[in-house]
Amino acid sequence: MKKFLKFLFSTFLVIILLIVIAAAVLPFIIDPNDFKPQITAQVKKVTGRELTLGGDIDLSLFPWLGVALKDVSLSNPPSFEKASFAKAADMEVRVKLLPLLEKRVVMDTVVLRDLDLNLARNAQGKTNWEDLLAEKPQEAPPEAKPPEEGGTPPPLAGIAIAGLKVEAARIHWRDEVKDVRYTIKQLNLTTDPLVPGEPTQMKLAFDFDLSQPAVHGHLDFGGEVMADMETNHYRLQDTDLKLTAAGPALPIEQLALQLGANVDALLAKQQLTVSDLKLTSQVKGPQEVQLALNTSLEGDLAAQRYRFQGLQLETQVKTPQFPEPVSATLATTANMDLNKGTLTLQDLALATLGINLNGHMDGTQILTEPRFSGRLVSNQFNPRRTAEALALELPPTADESALNQARLALKFSASPQDFDAQGLVLKLDDSTLKGAMSVHNFQQPAIHFDLALDTINLDRYLPPSSEEASQPKPPVSPGAGAATGAGELPLETLQALNASGTLKIGELIASGIHSEGIRITLEAKEGLVKLHPLYANLYQGTYTGNVRLDARSAPPKLAIDEKLEGIKAGPLLKDLMGEDKIVGTANLNAKLTATGATPEAIQRTLNGTAGFSFRDGAVKGINIARLIREAKAALEGKSLPPSREPEQTDFTVLEGTIKATNGLLKNNDLNAQSPFLRVQGQGMVNLIQERLDYQLGIAIVKTPKGQGGKGLSELKGITIPLKVSGPFDQPKYGVDLESILKAQAEKLMEEKKQDIEKKLEKELDKLLGTESGKEAPAEGEAPSETPLTPEQQLKEELKNRLKGLF
Repeated sequence: MKKFLKFLFSTFLVIILLIVIAAAVLPFIIDPNDFKPQITAQVKKVTGRELTLGGDIDLSLFPWLGVALKDVSLSNPPSFEKASFAKAADMEVRVKLLPLLEKRVVMDTVVLRDLDLNLARNAQGKTNWEDLLAEKPQEAPPEAKPPEEGGTPPPLAGIAIAGLKVEAARIHWRDEVKDVRYTIKQLNLTTDPLVPGEPTQMKLAFDFDLSQPAVHGHLDFGGEVMADMETNHYRLQDTDLKLTAAGPALPIEQLALQLGANVDALLAKQQLTVSDLKLTSQVKGPQEVQLALNTSLEGDLAAQRYRFQGLQLETQVKTPQFPEPVSATLATTANMDLNKGTLTLQDLALATLGINLNGHMDGTQILTEPRFSGRLVSNQFNPRRTAEALALELPPTADESALNQARLALKFSASPQDFDAQGLVLKLDDSTLKGAMSVHNFQQPAIHFDLALDTINLDRYLPPSSEEASQPKPPVSPGAGAATGAGELPLETLQALNASGTLKIGELIASGIHSEGIRITLEAKEGLVKLHPLYANLYQGTYTGNVRLDARSAPPKLAIDEKLEGIKAGPLLKDLMGEDKIVGTANLNAKLTATGATPEAIQRTLNGTAGFSFRDGAVKGINIARLIREAKAALEGKSLPPSREPEQTDFTVLEGTIKATNGLLKNNDLNAQSPFLRVQGQGMVNLIQERLDYQLGIAIVKTPKGQGGKGLSELKGITIPLKVSGPFDQPKYGVDLESILKAQAEKLMEEKKQDIEKKLEKELDKLLGTESGKEAPAEGEAPSETPLTPEQQLKEELKNRLKGLF
């Protein structure tokens, strides 16, 4: 037995030794290069392509059964260009020999160097690889013999590859259908051992160059990869992907992106889990943008449902226009159902520039016609600080505390074409705006609104008043002011404006004017703007207006039709001009037109008619009665003592009509009445030069007691000329002394004449013996029907002759 075992062992050693010797000697006996023609012929037979083996074939048998090829290339199909389909400088494949006896494949690292792969699609849409994938007709295989008892041969127990190594590979893609060129170059790929179902480390890097879009860049990938094709289970662990890109197609100089995640895809159950997903990117250019995304994902691939938990997005923008980097953060939980086309964002929180928005959002048809709806509520924020962070220069305001507080809440519905806000609540300082608004067709926006504002003082938001700006300016009209504002009309904006809606304001202060119950209805389309109706309650009266602005061509044309009824003029002028130069109850109407884009142009081209009527009031700044007394005293060489009387002239009626011609307002029928005076006059107001020029005629009909009327009785019946002229803010008043003197002399002569006539009449009566006490018929009175006697006829003739002497 001992001898048998010794023999058996010795025999086994000899067999092993012979195998080793054969593996070492065989490559020297058999030259694989002698089989090149057979190899290329077989490839030609199978693929129809030319295989070129430019270098030697190196063959090894033990302990690795391997082959190494150099300068290998495979041609393109005949219908493609002559360039090779694929070529490589080096290829190495080795398999361990002894494990094959155990039905195991143990491969060494597969090496591929300088691969040049040309992929193409011609103008007919055919690719240069589809023939390699086409099934080839095969000869009928010989009839298989039934296996002997013992069953079928066992399959390979397993395949193990020590790794894959690709160096300096290039891949070209040319698509003549879409006329694009893609190139991947300097591709390097290395892996650790590749065992089915086992993780391995992988590193991949390459440069890329695209023609459309014109982008080039570099990609690096590293991580642990597991692929189990039997169970359809795939996993990426600790992945790290880095991408840089630049090119004319990008609106930036460079994009840098880094992605890390753990991915577990159990395709047999259609389950996808992504944890610790971290995406960071940096955009370089005139503006630098940094972005960081963190989330986890659970997905049902069959149902196309995905849930993003703990989604956080942070961005930071650096730009020369911003004094400091601008940051924004977004946090939410997202649920997406691609089968139903829905998206839900819960616990949505957006923070930027001191503004915190919280709410939720729902999306429908997100893959076809997306529409989103939801609700957003903000914190109280400071608009001034927000504008400063964005380098937006807000105009200075008269009230430094204005634009310091704001808050927003709304329900919205939006799509790529429209936006609709309902339940809008915007609080700005002490004002609250509520209502709804919508914008349709962002390419050519159509705006509609229905808004209500509780109260606002617009004067707080106007520029601070300067000495020059604080001088009161006469308003053309409320409607004209609303239409033109304080600056030049933006014609292009007005021509593109398509808006309609109503704005209600509870209380409004504008240019010092207090009003309430305001209603503004706007209709604007293609440059034609209509404000109608306009309505407001102010100063115990009402304002109604109709304003039409035609900006369809330059210069724009303005037309207004306005009425003020029952207005208390004193408080109105006090608030508007700073002085209540006229008090009383006013009624005004105006139908005016103008052409121009600025307030100055409006004044220069103002045309139309207007009317005014004041009741039971006074004109302040002038006391006509005292002015006349002073003029009379000056005629008599006297002076009046200081007066405590108010500098005003009371009236019961002050009315007239105006005709406007290119900014000149003519008033030819000014009429004022009071218990003591009657004023008639005419004049002109120059809106461009801000001057007035009036000629008034004043008649004293009764001696005024309340205005120091002593001494004015002598001027009864005399029309006293009064001239009012000068700038609006400092008019001058002048009484025509010469006219007063002449009128007074004429009145005195008339009185003396009448006295002499009466005396002569009495003497004549005595001389002719006329019955005393009998008066002649009054002037205009019908003469007595009783015929005159000869004596009476003589008497009348003498009277008439005597009157002619005077």
